[in-house]
Amino acid sequence: MENLAIPTFDIWAIIRIFTLIILVMYIIFAFVITRQVKVMTHTLTLGFEPVVRFLSFFHLIFAILVFVTALIVL
Repeated sequence: MENLAIPTFDIWAIIRIFTLIILVMYIIFAFVITRQVKVMTHTLTLGFEPVVRFLSFFHLIFAILVFVTALIVL
C-alpha cells in the first residue's frame, strides 16, 4: 500500500500559465489601442496627436516589457 503513486498537479504551474496567457491578451489589447489611436489621429485634428501617439506606443512597449519580465521571473 505504501507504493501507491498518487498523481498530483502543481497549482503554481497552472497559475503561471494563466498569468502568461492574460499578459499575452493584454499585449494584444495594447496593440489594439495603438492601432485605434493611429486611426483616431488620422481622422481628428486636435493639436496633441504626437502626445497621444507617444503614450499609446509607450503603453505597448510597457506591456511587452511586463510580459518579458514575467517570463524571466516566473
